[in-house]
Amino acid sequence: MKNNIIIALLAVAALTSCSSSKTYFSTAIREKVENIGTPVTQLQFYVDRDVELSRELLKDETKVTSGEVRFENGKNLNIITLKKNTPGVCTKVLPDKVIISFEVGDDKFLTFGKTKYASDNDPYKILANSWIGNYGSINYEGKKYFIHRGGNASVLIKTSEINNVEINKRKMKGRVIAPNTPSTPTVPAQTPQ
Repeated sequence: MKNNIIIALLAVAALTSCSSSKTYFSTAIREKVENIGTPVTQLQFYVDRDVELSRELLKDETKVTSGEVRFENGKNLNIITLKKNTPGVCTKVLPDKVIISFEVGDDKFLTFGKTKYASDNDPYKILANSWIGNYGSINYEGKKYFIHRGGNASVLIKTSEINNVEINKRKMKGRVIAPNTPSTPTVPAQTPQ
């Protein structure tokens, strides 16, 4: 009996962990959100996978503003890692794309949007200034970085944001004739046309 209860609890936990509380942000989802009057800049975004930005350090560079320095193949690289499910905010909304910042600071943002052949239901993907194979070139912190890993990254929002419709509901109380009031004038009946 005790084992059956444990198995049932594990099954419930497995089923609830499979249901997603987040939805990929796409053109169709954006339209739904905007139609209910929620500004895109008020949504909480999340990245769906790890992303790694890298750039080669110049010989005279001694300081990096963020990330880590790694020595690979005879080069010093500045690596900035964005982990899966890191929250971000939309700082700017453009046609078919959004600017998402995952850390505070000027020029610290990534662009996500509708790709060239995507449908309205396809998720907004990370965008770059140019692509060389799987490596996208972007500007981050005023410097040129390459999307070293996570070139297919997308953004998610909480599913509850899509259904976040505020309903103002009230019930009519009704009216009764007050005692000692003069008789109400008769309203002429309207004739159908």
